[in-house]
Order: sequence, then C-alpha cells, then structure tokens
Amino acid sequence: MTPERAHQDVTDVFDTIKSVVGEDGWDDDFESSWGSCPSASGTSQFSLYAARRLPLSDSPDAVTNRVAAALEASGYDDVRVQHDTTLQPARTVIGYPNGYNGGTAKDGFGIQFQSGTDYAATIISGRCVPGNVPKLGSPLNPSPTERQ
Repeated sequence: MTPERAHQDVTDVFDTIKSVVGEDGWDDDFESSWGSCPSASGTSQFSLYAARRLPLSDSPDAVTNRVAAALEASGYDDVRVQHDTTLQPARTVIGYPNGYNGGTAKDGFGIQFQSGTDYAATIISGRCVPGNVPKLGSPLNPSPTERQ
C-alpha cells in the first residue's frame, strides 16, 4: 500500500463518520499526523484524532449504530457496537477490528469511535506503509496551519 492510499483510507473513514454524526462542530484543530509505525520498523503511519462537542441528532446508541452501519457499507466487516461504563458519563463505543480498546490489525489499521449525548470522538490509525514519514509541509503531511 502506498502512503497516499493509507492517508486516503483514514480521511475516508473520518468522512464516513462525519456523514453520520454531522459535518459541523468538530474541533478545527483536530490532530492528524504521520509517525513511525509502532508495529514495524522502517514504516510510517498516518493517524487522526477528532472530537465534536455538540448535541447528537439522536441517542448515542442510535448514532453509534448508524456509524457502524456506514462503516460496514464502506467495506469494514463486523463493526461491533459496545458500551464503556468506565467513562463518566458512560459512552457507546466502536472498536475496529478487535473491539473497543482491543488494538489494531496487524498492519496497524484501527478505528475507535465513542459518543455521548453532547460528544463524539474518533481515533483512526492508518495502515503502516514502507518508508519514512512524509516531510512536514508536503501534501501528505501539511502543517496544522496549512490544513485549515
């Protein structure tokens, strides 16, 4: 897989989540970055974290089930909706591919999503790809000011 494809996979997942949860209200300064892949030396990985602090259009369970259905429609099989009662307030969560807080796939890919009445957040870890981290300021790795 190319770095471009790995980057696009992450942004496609984020776009899918936003299409269900809503386009507005996500942090303007959401974090996305390239780093060394923890599971394989000589590889890099694109990751994204974003949070939205606005009321959801429906209950957390309903919204998270729709996110799971949208991810499955995008080709991710067996997306499990779970509940994390260790968080206060409790949240409805998704962890793909190994359940919530279950880790990523062998290639580094993983999706975590959680929702509460006035909150949604996601962490998307891209697939590990051969090569060094793309240069900061390049199209694949824009600085935070260039991204906006």
